Amino acid sequence: NDQKSALARSRASRNARAASSKARREAQAAKAKAEARLRQKKLEALNNAKIVDRVVQSVRRVERRLGVTNVVSSAAAASNESVQANTTSSSDDKRILLFDNHPTIYAQGWKLQATSIHGEGDKIALPPTILEALTSNNSNSELDPWGSGRSGRPLAFRIGVLDPEYEGFPASETMKKFVESVREDVVSSQTIAANSTQSTTKSNDDNDDIMSEDSDNDDDAEETQIIEAYLDELSHRYISYTHGTVVEFTQEDGCVGLPEPIARALLQRNSYSMGRSDNERHNNSRISVKRTVDPASTALSTDITDDAGEGSADGDAMDIVPTKDSSNEDVQTEKTPGHLAYGAFDIPDLPIEITPINSLPAGTDCTFTPTTSSIKHGFYKLKDVKAVLEQSLMRTRATLSRGDVIRTWRRGVSFDLIVSSLSPAEFGVVSCVNTDLNVDIGPPEEEDLADLNVKPKQQQQQRNDEGKEGSGQSAMGQGRLLSEDTSQKQQSVAAVADTKPRPEVDLAPEPADDKVEGVCNIQIRGRSTTGDNVTGRRRFDIELATMNDLFQYASYICGADPKALRLVTRFPRRVFTLSSSEDEQGKIDNDVTLKNAGLNQKQELFMIEYM
Repeated sequence: NDQKSALARSRASRNARAASSKARREAQAAKAKAEARLRQKKLEALNNAKIVDRVVQSVRRVERRLGVTNVVSSAAAASNESVQANTTSSSDDKRILLFDNHPTIYAQGWKLQATSIHGEGDKIALPPTILEALTSNNSNSELDPWGSGRSGRPLAFRIGVLDPEYEGFPASETMKKFVESVREDVVSSQTIAANSTQSTTKSNDDNDDIMSEDSDNDDDAEETQIIEAYLDELSHRYISYTHGTVVEFTQEDGCVGLPEPIARALLQRNSYSMGRSDNERHNNSRISVKRTVDPASTALSTDITDDAGEGSADGDAMDIVPTKDSSNEDVQTEKTPGHLAYGAFDIPDLPIEITPINSLPAGTDCTFTPTTSSIKHGFYKLKDVKAVLEQSLMRTRATLSRGDVIRTWRRGVSFDLIVSSLSPAEFGVVSCVNTDLNVDIGPPEEEDLADLNVKPKQQQQQRNDEGKEGSGQSAMGQGRLLSEDTSQKQQSVAAVADTKPRPEVDLAPEPADDKVEGVCNIQIRGRSTTGDNVTGRRRFDIELATMNDLFQYASYICGADPKALRLVTRFPRRVFTLSSSEDEQGKIDNDVTLKNAGLNQKQELFMIEYM
């Protein structure tokens, strides 16, 4: 029994030692795993910090090139980002945690509400408080709104409609791919550093030098990738955006005045506009619109309503009616009318972010594409496009953004031109102040040709035929520089642009050349439906030709309906209008001959007027 007991105690002791050894091994393994997890977390945190730092420095490097300036403090920006993060649903928690400590990755601007102002260019109006911020001693010296800085150009602004569905950085696929490429580079460099014989300190110093803010070792491909990712992220941050300069600082606090061209650029996008197309967006991302209400009309209607309500309540109130002895100032006091543009056009009903930019690239080349309406109005028939652009464009624009619609005028006719391309093209915006800008007139889009009933093959054949007859290059097909001599190309351009051929008209036969008696040489002058000057000359037999023949010939010249115009003679002034009766003076029957209508002179000059 003693032997058995000793054996049992020995076995129990061995088991206890084995269990203790196993427990120690397990504890050591658990400790090693915990230390490995801790090292992995530290390594991941270090890599994430390097990823964020590299992405932030890349974005800021692009913004330094463009001259984008942050005007909101980091604390305020962090507060805004936290509010936005709480109001939007996030499906990528890792993304939010990764960039949570850097809420100001993109430069922040002023958040303002839009109002409408009068203007034909890209000049906006801002509150006086922004002028104080720009000109204060603590402000950046480069934020000079009047252009007295190094570049000599006025301060520009990025004008964007903030997307309420923006979930935070990064949101675009291009930026996500860029962040992922940075992650791969950081992990790869970390692996190489861990396997190398160099010290950890030296490896970290080398990595810091590579990822430095002032590093110039990025190749052109990476720089292009950064810019594309930056612009793609902007297209997600904003529903739409454009650029402009400031005209005055007279708006109320919290408001920005937008002229009609800027509002149109924000609300009516086209195929050339920067950012995402409408098909790539959600339906709820469309911009709601509003119109600025004139405070004078609102106050007047409120006073009238209040007066009417009080009168109906107690019967003592009465309406004030102006009399000869009372002036308008006594009746309508403190009702100053609002701006001329109040209620004239739609403006965005979402917050507008105004971000200053002090280094817009100087434009060297740009291409304008006429819209369908401009082609119908005869833009390609204009004899001096350079004069049109100089008078209507260069006097009203300080910036050009891709997709902007430029409205030019020529003798009362408007022509809308789309900015289809720019050079330099990397940012999609250029400055046209203190620079020589070469302008090219591009061909219309295929959908515009479809609206004009012109097939692309037919247009190309016309261009080839005209090129053989002229200089070998069509102005509409290959574009036209303003510095070129366009006198030789006008005939071919007009032939292509005139997509609606003139209909044939059946007129009385023209008298023989040797016939003198009973013949009237009639000349008709005026303006066509496209705004061009037209003229025509023809001989009529006053005993055979009728007034209907005369009006048909005038319609053939100007392209308008005969019943929509009138023919006027001078000295003395006589007005002729087609009519089925003779009950009014000047209105004659269609079948009355020229002789019976009183046209007995050998020569007559008629001017076309539209009713």
